[in-house]
Amino acid sequence: MAFVYKRGKIYYVGWNEYKLNEKGEKIRVPKARPISPDKKAAEEVCARMTLNNYADKNKTLKKNIPIQEFYEEYKESYAEKKKRPSTLNKDDTIWKTFKAVCPEIVLAEQFDNDALDAYMSRRKNDGSIGTNRKLKKSSINREVGMLKNMARWGYKNRYLAQNYYDLVDTYPETDSQEKKPYTDTQIQLIMDNTQYPQREAHILAIWHGLRSGEAAPLNCKDFVWKEEHPEIEIDYIKIRDKKQLNKFLKTEKSGRDVPIHPFWRAHLRKIWETQTKKSDYFLTTQSGEMLSTEGLSSYTRKLFKRLGFKPKEYSFHSGRHTYATRIKDGGGSLTIASKSLGHSNTRITEEVYTDFKPHEHFGVVDYIKINIKKPPTSL
Repeated sequence: MAFVYKRGKIYYVGWNEYKLNEKGEKIRVPKARPISPDKKAAEEVCARMTLNNYADKNKTLKKNIPIQEFYEEYKESYAEKKKRPSTLNKDDTIWKTFKAVCPEIVLAEQFDNDALDAYMSRRKNDGSIGTNRKLKKSSINREVGMLKNMARWGYKNRYLAQNYYDLVDTYPETDSQEKKPYTDTQIQLIMDNTQYPQREAHILAIWHGLRSGEAAPLNCKDFVWKEEHPEIEIDYIKIRDKKQLNKFLKTEKSGRDVPIHPFWRAHLRKIWETQTKKSDYFLTTQSGEMLSTEGLSSYTRKLFKRLGFKPKEYSFHSGRHTYATRIKDGGGSLTIASKSLGHSNTRITEEVYTDFKPHEHFGVVDYIKINIKKPPTSL
């Protein structure tokens, strides 16, 4: 039960939480939050917390929760534990924009599908705040995606009566420039004009479907080889959260085991053996530090400019498009492509890689065949 007390000139709301210690014993942990010099404001917060505790115990809907308090709880209990710092900053910006665009939403229970639809419409019609610059539909979709995730969390934690995530559709067609898959000639150019570690990062994208944020922080321990684990049938890479680096996967289904392409197996194994003697990370810079996502993207932009690739059509992410396209061309199904890419559902794969036809049924391919002479040998 929450209670109010004063310390100095500030009123606090205190409460007790219980957890198990190392011996498995239940212990009490006092918690407190500073509220305001105004005692009435602190009492209102205390009353809401008491009602929320009652709602939690009886699994009823929480009511009259201020929208900002709703966001703060979402951020503290979910976003800060699941998202990267850069993504959290974007979330804060999106939330400030939402409050400016939809000032009539003051309570959590008003955060419904009508509010999200109104936000989409106003962002599309009114443009960027302060400049009236027209926004791309893809930008609006990213903002609404974050708000939909917040609504899903609100439903799960009994702030909202419905899961509005499923009731709000983002724009089915974006006006962003789609990235093209590489041709065999372009792949050969990339391999011939890059060295470790950027070359290996491209190998992980083109032949294994990894995002830049998945490839760059790979640890040597993420590689599982049959030599060390005779019980496994095929070598693979574990794609997991890197909590120690505060780097998290895009979705829960992004966590996956990616089989190592047979064509690159010997090459990647050689790199791995070299790196385990020098660093914990598979991709490192000349100074021995982990390759950063920003550094990889910057290098790729400069490389593609030198090779004559159009910047609006090609980026590091084109490797994933190439991977997905080759699965399709090699006879793989939409479901196989979606799981291999770590998408949360096949709809994302279908919308991004439009060559797929969901009604077609293909056999499973063992690996993607790409015409390239031979793996590079130099480090």
